[in-house]
Amino acid sequence: SDTEFWDKMQAEWEEMARRNWISENQEAPGQVTISTIEKGYYFHTDNPFKDWPGAFEEGLKKMKEGDLPVTILYLEAAILQEPNDAEVF
Repeated sequence: SDTEFWDKMQAEWEEMARRNWISENQEAPGQVTISTIEKGYYFHTDNPFKDWPGAFEEGLKKMKEGDLPVTILYLEAAILQEPNDAEVF
């Protein structure tokens, strides 16, 4: 379900913070910010799925399989492809 997905993402984020993989106002190398609302979120600039047809559907499939890193890449690609699609967000 959507709640389970976001709970899993939150847990991953907290684990990364706990391990000091991320910190406030830290820019990750090779990434650029494109969101003015979500300060601090960086899209992968070298996303291998940025031109993937059906990126949103593939992201949902990977989410169900539990592959969070690939899910994120597919969903980022879907947002870049369809920035005005409310379902993608």
